[in-house]
Amino acid sequence: MATAIYPGSFDPVTRGHLDIIKRAAKVNDRLIVAVLINSAKHPLFTVEERVAMLQECCKGIPNVTVESFDGLTVEFAKKRHATVMVRGLRAVTDFENEIQLAQTNHALMPGVETMFLATSIKWSYLSSTIVKEAARYGSDISKFVTPNVEQAVREKYAALQAKDEL
Repeated sequence: MATAIYPGSFDPVTRGHLDIIKRAAKVNDRLIVAVLINSAKHPLFTVEERVAMLQECCKGIPNVTVESFDGLTVEFAKKRHATVMVRGLRAVTDFENEIQLAQTNHALMPGVETMFLATSIKWSYLSSTIVKEAARYGSDISKFVTPNVEQAVREKYAALQAKDEL
């Protein structure tokens, strides 16, 4: 039974991420969406909020679970007995960084293979950063994220504005 890991920060999860999740779930027996706890980054959402959003978005996909992790992705993969690491590619510029990560992961854990999935052309321009920037300035983000994520983003920015942290 093949277990795959799809790691990322998912801050917030976009329709592009969901496209990769759905496609990876079709070709793997089990898919763990792994939300990275990265102390070097300052995410908009807490790890618990990101996990909850992803769980809501993925609730109709029976072989997908969502977990958070800290540390090296390969160590998390080892603990979950994963043999596949899923990575999405939006553009050629993503490939250089992703191939380096894949080769490093393979050197650290030879039993894990990286599966690259090209993002559907419909979402190839989309990133969490773009979603956050658009939302911060009041643009409509409904075509980029699911309704639950849109609501969470709007509420987060409203709370930050109320605190005058923007």
